[in-house]
Amino acid sequence: METKDDVLAVKIAEIKLRRIEELNARLQSTLQRERIPASSSCTLIIKHVQETPDYLVPYVWKLPPEQNKYRRYQNFRALSRRHQPQTGCCSIV
Repeated sequence: METKDDVLAVKIAEIKLRRIEELNARLQSTLQRERIPASSSCTLIIKHVQETPDYLVPYVWKLPPEQNKYRRYQNFRALSRRHQPQTGCCSIV
């Protein structure tokens, strides 16, 4: 016949065993995860940045200027600035 202390010790041991098994399963799944060297990862990031068009950064635009609305807006602003009359910074009244 087991005492309360024996039953409690068995339950504690089972809980510890379950936690160790869960930790072991997490570590095994981490070990199976695909790993690549940092240099390969950096190369992939650089390749993505160079090949993916970003329409907000002018030097990586891949669209022709007539299709890129941001480029058209920049051209419009540049033209409107050229056609504004040159005034000084102050008005004397």
